[in-house]
Amino acid sequence: MNAHETALLEDLNPPQAEAVLHGDGPLLVLSGAGSGKTRVITRRVAHLVKVRRVFPWRILAVTFTNKAAREMRERLTQLLGAQANDLVVSTFHSAAALILRREAEAAGLTRSFVIYDDGDQLNLVKRAMRDAGVEPVMQPREILHRIDQEKNAARLPEDMRVEQEDVRGQIVKRVYAGYQKLLRAANAVDFGDLLLLLVKLFRDRPDVLDRYRTRFTHVLVDEFQDTNPVQYAFLRQLAPPPSANLVVVGDDDQSIYRWRGADVDNILQFPMQYPGAKVVKLEQNYRSDQNILTAAHEVISKNPRRMQKKLWSERPKGENLELLLHRDERAEAQEVARRILAVQREGFIKFSSMAVFYRTNAQSRVLEEALRLARVPYQLVSGRSFYDRAEVRDASAYLRLMVNPRSDADLLRVLNVPARGIGDTTEERLTDFANEQGLSLYEALGERHRIPSLNATAQKRLGGFHQLLQSLHAFSLTAKDAAGAVDQMLKESKLVETLVAEGSDEALTRAENLKELLGAAQEFDLKRAADMVAAAQAVEAREEEAPEGVDSAPLTADVPPLQAFLEQISLVGEADAEVGEGRVALMTLHAAKGLEFDAVFLTGLEEGVFPHSRALKSDDPDGGEEMAEERRLCYVGFTRARKRLFVSLAQCRSLFGELKYNPPSRFLADVPQALFGFKENDLPPPPRAAAMPQRRRNWDDDETGPRVDRSYSQASSDMEGVGGDVRGMRVRHEQFGSGRIVAAEGSGPNAKVTVEFGGNVGLKRVIARFLIPG
Repeated sequence: MNAHETALLEDLNPPQAEAVLHGDGPLLVLSGAGSGKTRVITRRVAHLVKVRRVFPWRILAVTFTNKAAREMRERLTQLLGAQANDLVVSTFHSAAALILRREAEAAGLTRSFVIYDDGDQLNLVKRAMRDAGVEPVMQPREILHRIDQEKNAARLPEDMRVEQEDVRGQIVKRVYAGYQKLLRAANAVDFGDLLLLLVKLFRDRPDVLDRYRTRFTHVLVDEFQDTNPVQYAFLRQLAPPPSANLVVVGDDDQSIYRWRGADVDNILQFPMQYPGAKVVKLEQNYRSDQNILTAAHEVISKNPRRMQKKLWSERPKGENLELLLHRDERAEAQEVARRILAVQREGFIKFSSMAVFYRTNAQSRVLEEALRLARVPYQLVSGRSFYDRAEVRDASAYLRLMVNPRSDADLLRVLNVPARGIGDTTEERLTDFANEQGLSLYEALGERHRIPSLNATAQKRLGGFHQLLQSLHAFSLTAKDAAGAVDQMLKESKLVETLVAEGSDEALTRAENLKELLGAAQEFDLKRAADMVAAAQAVEAREEEAPEGVDSAPLTADVPPLQAFLEQISLVGEADAEVGEGRVALMTLHAAKGLEFDAVFLTGLEEGVFPHSRALKSDDPDGGEEMAEERRLCYVGFTRARKRLFVSLAQCRSLFGELKYNPPSRFLADVPQALFGFKENDLPPPPRAAAMPQRRRNWDDDETGPRVDRSYSQASSDMEGVGGDVRGMRVRHEQFGSGRIVAAEGSGPNAKVTVEFGGNVGLKRVIARFLIPG
């Protein structure tokens, strides 16, 4: 062993060294979370160059993000110096673009081709839809999503297999063909084309493929579990089975991007696709304490289709996991904020080394508000503040127009949202007319018949939008609460309806965010009502003490509920506590991939939240691939933690404007109770019967997971039957005191109940879940 080889291997464990020293032929490196995969892949490249004397330019290393590629190149520069400059280290799409530029003419392009972004693509799809005469049938975004799926699957329009009776599929195929023609006419490609056109080029021009196959004698792939079919097709062309020097590094347990087209079968089937491939397992973890690794393994081991491996660490077991159980999502968020402060005060973990994870973006609103109130500095990672998300800003613009139709900026934002056929030309002519006449755009809409350059269709579409705004404004004048106004706006504007009809995962997530805005308005109304009562009581209590002529009324403006709600949104969006050093990271579990923190708070561990409700619909007793991916998400979440792992759940949760009583997540039942420090005599009481779906194990008989109390509170359990003839029932409210039910609308804990309270309170309409019988 020469000096170079000794230096490259000296700090590697045996499996890592085995992967670095592997000779020729295919190699699968199963790299568990925190097991040093980047070190292995860079050391292998350095070994190829320094020890095996492979020319650097004959090595291609690909990964998925520019950040990962940049980190890999930096490490290789440290190992190889100037020789690293000849390596091709890039993302899949960058490598494809590089080759396409070189072979543009053979691919039917010129070297000056442009790459269209999402907005460009959407406009082109709209043109293709008009050309195909299908504009009213499907939404452009839905068709673009379907086209992207086809490209990820390595299918051009002529490769699509669509049944004759599949009307929507036939539409997509026609638009896809027209869309590709428009791209070519513009000498443009979209993101999906980069790999698709390269695969097609290699297939149609064996001479071109042979040139690159000969050049790149060693191909290395990071995060292989995230590859989609077209990416794998590219790899198989460049490094064909069975004997090519293809090294793939990945972890099937961390395959969480199925919604982007990633196919976990690529890594699961690799030993069969490349017979004789060597498999090396990296199971030693250098990141987390053993208790965290054990918990993660117990969750992921329930997946029926996975490559067997188990992470272990030389680090001590560490502290117990902590289970946080709360009445609702607001109490959960407040407790998370309190625990973050407590951990930070211990002095060992900084804010910047803590993270809060959640399954869907809609969950972040309550967490953000709790952290702001607690003055915990935070930042959203791979995401935006709830009120800064495009769909929420669109909804907020509509709400502002309800209050103030003369707001030109808000009107322009939603003039064609959702799409109603009002194009740029119509917008320009309307704006020019308003400017000439000195009118607001809303006023100009009312005078649209005076704009000679507008044709009948444009007049009609502007008229429809004008009527919508008139209706919304009229409703706002009589709206008794903010939630009613938000609900009416969502219905009349069709913002949610359009996103649901689009059907893509992204669209459904955006629709959930809009429903969560309704939930925020409902919370605002309840809090405002309580605040008004409290303020009135406070004024009454101090009237005798107030000097004559001094206004002792609360410093609040008497504004309509919707306007007050909009003011709160504005203040929440601008507030940003600046305390301490560093910030707590808030992110979805998908965004957490590849990151690590000393302390992790994983929230919303309830059935229907995490695992997501979509994963509960499978007829498969194991939950199918949707549930398998949810387990992998949980595994990813757990293994981001180095020292402390907190998991939390709420007994009831208001999400997307609905109150739900979800049972605890099945993932909690998988974690051995000893990891939480539970003993037989101090376990929380077992849940009530029928808490879980039938395919769940019985929690009363489960000795492997923590038992979580699902009996909720006396209020929530006894009030579940509210509805029907409950008149005369005595109840108690935390703010209003004792009273008697005189009427009820609906049933369950979210029923609207009219109660006659004592004293000066009188009749109040409240939600049943805030009442306690007796």
